[in-house]
Amino acid sequence: MRGLEVTSIVTYSSIPRELGGAIYAEGQGVIMTKEMGSDNNNSNGGGDETATWTGQGIAHYSGQRRRDVGSIFCRTSSNGKLAFLNNMVGIFEYEADENGISRGKMWEWK
Repeated sequence: MRGLEVTSIVTYSSIPRELGGAIYAEGQGVIMTKEMGSDNNNSNGGGDETATWTGQGIAHYSGQRRRDVGSIFCRTSSNGKLAFLNNMVGIFEYEADENGISRGKMWEWK
């Protein structure tokens, strides 16, 4: 994420739609960064930082591959490296296969 190494914890739920095979999904998550040897002081950009997000999307299956697309809304009180996420709206795509291999991309919607 913008060259930062981050960890993300995500919780989401999926609800099948009646027609068309689409799946409605919604979730929330936390994005965290940790700098080695930091003093844990977020005000100057050092230390641990967190941002939270909520999102909604629509998923479809193609064979054993699931593809989700949707939007997320971010917020943080960080004044450091994650500050750019505060009040950011993003669009995303996420794919996962039957082997548990997944990848996702997010773009800022300006």
